[in-house]
Amino acid sequence: MKKGSSSNHCPCPLSLGLLRSVSRAVDLIMAHFGSSRDPEEKMRLGNSSRSPTIAGLVLEHLCPAIQNILEDGLRDHKLDLIIGQRRNHSWSVVEISTRIGN
Repeated sequence: MKKGSSSNHCPCPLSLGLLRSVSRAVDLIMAHFGSSRDPEEKMRLGNSSRSPTIAGLVLEHLCPAIQNILEDGLRDHKLDLIIGQRRNHSWSVVEISTRIGN
C-alpha cells in the first residue's frame, strides 16, 4: 500500500448517503421476507396484490433510492445532433443499459 493511501477509500463517486438509502431499503425488504420461513408464505409476501406491504417498500424506499443513484452526476441535458439539447432522465440510463449488445 502506498504511503498516505487509505485502505477504506472507495473509488466510486457515489456518496455514502446514496448507498445508505439503498441499504436501508434492502434491510426493510429483507425484514419483510424474514417474517416467515415457509416458502409458500414468502411467495405470498412477494406478491403485491396479496401483500401490499411489499409494493410500498419497493415503491417508497427501493425505487427512489435507485433513482437517486442513477441521477447522481447525470447531466441535465444531452446534446442531440438533430434537435439540439435534450433533457436527460434517469430512465434513459436504464434504457441504454438494457439494449441488446451493450
